[in-house]
Amino acid sequence: MLLASTQASAATGDPVHYDPDTHVFTLSSEQVTYAFGVNERGELQSLYWGSRRAPDDTVPAARSDTGSASFDPSTGSTPQEYAAWGSALYTEPALKVSFPDGNRDLVLHYLSHTINGSHVEVLLKDISRDVRVELRYDIDPDSGILGRSARIENHTGKPLFVQQAAAATWNVSSGPGAGPTGNDYVLHSLSGRWAGEWHLDHRPVLPSQTVLESRRGSTGQQNNPWFALTPSGTSEDSGPVWFGALAWSGSWRITVEPDIMRRIRVTGGYNPFDFSYRLAPGESLDTPVFFAG
Repeated sequence: MLLASTQASAATGDPVHYDPDTHVFTLSSEQVTYAFGVNERGELQSLYWGSRRAPDDTVPAARSDTGSASFDPSTGSTPQEYAAWGSALYTEPALKVSFPDGNRDLVLHYLSHTINGSHVEVLLKDISRDVRVELRYDIDPDSGILGRSARIENHTGKPLFVQQAAAATWNVSSGPGAGPTGNDYVLHSLSGRWAGEWHLDHRPVLPSQTVLESRRGSTGQQNNPWFALTPSGTSEDSGPVWFGALAWSGSWRITVEPDIMRRIRVTGGYNPFDFSYRLAPGESLDTPVFFAG
């Protein structure tokens, strides 16, 4: 049972717990809990990211979103941890590839996982071709800072092209009590110029994409690969904040986007502008690490 296993995990101080009955992964620090699970379709789904949950407070199993209408399929409204561009996905994908026959449909489902201390590796695979993605999670047991990255592997026997590769997607409004939904978010970012660096910008999160990016081939004062999201009532002194920084010195992009239920997703990694990476059979591509807390 998840309750008994979580209590045992808390007693031994293990920062990571997996429940084989509910297929829920829980990463915990002194103040933070981050949870995701495998839903009935095999998708890796975000479940909770917020204040640490008590040992007897179970995280329910993942269930895909039913969708709000027939023309809004649940594949687009289910908060996936790392969604590829396929199966009627209308939100920002974490991964896009192009196969030699011109097909670009990619649907990633859970295959296996390993846990080593505070490190988790989850292996996903396309439902029809042997393209695999290894998702890596690390949590700092003291601060609750999470580091996430991905490795894209080509086992198809033919070369393919990676057209977009994110390090992670962060679903901020994951789980009851984890974060507010609706129109009350504020996005904070950093921009500037020479002799005028580190200007803090604020803007409301609207029902459309907001893109933070650099196409310069390097990071710099023009735009920093960092974000923070707060409810409108959060001040410098009190209130919750979700934040992240992409550890990458090349061209990058961070996309902030509410879904149709106004739950916010943040996807960041390599900038897909003028990007095409040839992946030969047996080769892999590693993304940078996206840290968040």
